[in-house]
Amino acid sequence: MRILRMWPIEIGVKARWLSAFWTGLFLVVGLVAQAQDPNNNYCVDRKGTAEGGFTLEKDRICLGETVRITAVQPNVVNAGYNYDYSGKGIPLTPTNITSYSGYTKPGSYTIIQVGSAGSGSIACKVVTVLAVDPVKFTVKLCSGRKAVVVPDETTLGQYDKYEVYWGDGVREQKTRAEMVAQPSHTYTNSGAGSSYVVTVQGLYNAPVACQPPKENVSIRPVSTPSAPLITELTTTSDNSISIKYQSDVSIPIQLRQKDASGIYTVTGQTGTGSGTFTVQTDAKQVQCFDLQYQDACDNSNIIKSDQVCSLVLNAKAGNKQNDLTWQQYSGSAPVRRYQIIRGSAPIGSTFSQTTTSYTDNNKIECGVQYCYSIEATITGTAQTIVRSAQTCVIGTNTEKPGNFGDILVTVQNNHPFLIAALPTTNTSTSYTMTISRASSPSGPFQVVGTASKNTFTDESADASAGSYCYQLTYQNNCGQVSAPSETVCSVFLSSQSPTGLDWTTGSPFSPGNVASYSLEVVDSVNNISKTIILGGNTHYEPDPNDPNLQSQQYRVVAQSADGVVSYSNFFTLRRDPKIFAPDAFTPNGDGVNDTFLIRGTFFDKFRLTIFSRWGEPIYTTTDRNQGWDGMVNGQPANAGQYMYRVEVIDFTDQKTVRNGALLLVR
Repeated sequence: MRILRMWPIEIGVKARWLSAFWTGLFLVVGLVAQAQDPNNNYCVDRKGTAEGGFTLEKDRICLGETVRITAVQPNVVNAGYNYDYSGKGIPLTPTNITSYSGYTKPGSYTIIQVGSAGSGSIACKVVTVLAVDPVKFTVKLCSGRKAVVVPDETTLGQYDKYEVYWGDGVREQKTRAEMVAQPSHTYTNSGAGSSYVVTVQGLYNAPVACQPPKENVSIRPVSTPSAPLITELTTTSDNSISIKYQSDVSIPIQLRQKDASGIYTVTGQTGTGSGTFTVQTDAKQVQCFDLQYQDACDNSNIIKSDQVCSLVLNAKAGNKQNDLTWQQYSGSAPVRRYQIIRGSAPIGSTFSQTTTSYTDNNKIECGVQYCYSIEATITGTAQTIVRSAQTCVIGTNTEKPGNFGDILVTVQNNHPFLIAALPTTNTSTSYTMTISRASSPSGPFQVVGTASKNTFTDESADASAGSYCYQLTYQNNCGQVSAPSETVCSVFLSSQSPTGLDWTTGSPFSPGNVASYSLEVVDSVNNISKTIILGGNTHYEPDPNDPNLQSQQYRVVAQSADGVVSYSNFFTLRRDPKIFAPDAFTPNGDGVNDTFLIRGTFFDKFRLTIFSRWGEPIYTTTDRNQGWDGMVNGQPANAGQYMYRVEVIDFTDQKTVRNGALLLVR
């Protein structure tokens, strides 16, 4: 409530003024009293109050401006104001201030006047606080140096009009409807690379005079762009295709795909400049694509790329070859060349546009997987590379593998060991070599093992027990089996007589026979090796008179005409010690047969014992060169029969005992 100061005036005037003041005061107090009803909106229902009145400088102001009361009806005195009336009762604390700048957000606000005009009075007015937010927009660039302003309609606000400044001196005012319709402008300056700043500002009609902020967008108008390009099309799987492209950086392009009826439809994928599109589609069928600019200004003359289509490669396995086929390229530009790729390496040569097949017969192995793709170079508006997905096939071969080459069997660690030169035709990287064995070259043969390499050790065969003969077969990945190889037999060394060595004559070589034999000799005592050349002989007799050859280890070495060697088993030939004892002697001093002396070979240690007829030892010696001279305790022994015992230990540490009777003759 406004508090009035008291001024000295004329008595009559003062009396009249005081009368009006107290009358108005009582009315305001009455109104305040009525304000205890919070549900009464005094701008709608005056509740018996008089009509006040006041004038606003502006009933529309911009956010941040001040609303001002410029005039009050003369009959209204003691006026107080509330600048944001809630519509509930009489404001308890109205202000006598006639300007207000406290609005913090746009909207419509009710100003209520509480005063007296002969009785309590009420007056209300609405002020609109206008937003000053910038108008957001983008600019679409079109061919022919045309630009289109695309406003964000949510930011158009309550502006009465909008000013678009195109940056080239042209300034236009647009209505809201014209802004929604996206105004456009064509730049007449054809200078390449010219850039402009487009400005949009919302405006209010007078008397609103605020200046809302301007929004700026820099643009570079484009002339008619060059055609967009598909530079690569690669089928990456059965349901995915990757497409690389190049286009003008200013105008968006969209990717289109041809449907089954031959009509192009948009895929929903767009881009500018350069990039890659990925399309999920049935890539096992030929798919065709093109690009077109999304020209926002003129859709009657849209610039498109060449039609580029995928390639679908099919592979089928034949006998020692893989047959590849594909459809003739169906894009709009011609094929300059095709290139077949096996694995990751190019094969073959280039082909003409009408070529639709290729046969790969370069070392196709049975059971091996071969993967192919085809690459086409397209010469249209620009060079385009089209790659198919990779397709794989397992190589086949209906022909039997070739024959084995050289085969050798030898003895290692007392087991037959085979080395084979595998077939070289109709083979595969992985294979199975089957080994069959017999006890003679004529068979019958039984399978004893398999190998996935060209060597085999027959662990089940004891090479010191006999000769073993073998045949081999080769099976490739397709199950084709070679003919059996020629037979090879291990050389078996043994003794078929008490004093000699013998070995089998089956050839350990295939093809071919043994050219010569030699015998390796290892002295089991001294470990000294030597070689005896035997030529074609298959029997050997060691020197029976050599006293040092009591026990020897031997091995036969068979040699082919090409110098390949095969070894037999080791064989030890042992001779028992030889003991020679006379059955009588005559110790009469005539120098003939005066001593009982033991002779022999192949023994290292010696003991001779003479026994009486009653079994008592009467003489002993360990000197093999000393015999019994017929003396007992220094006296000549009686003539008659005596017993002897000879014990020898040979060079192999074997003990031999011999007992016998002897006759002493006087």
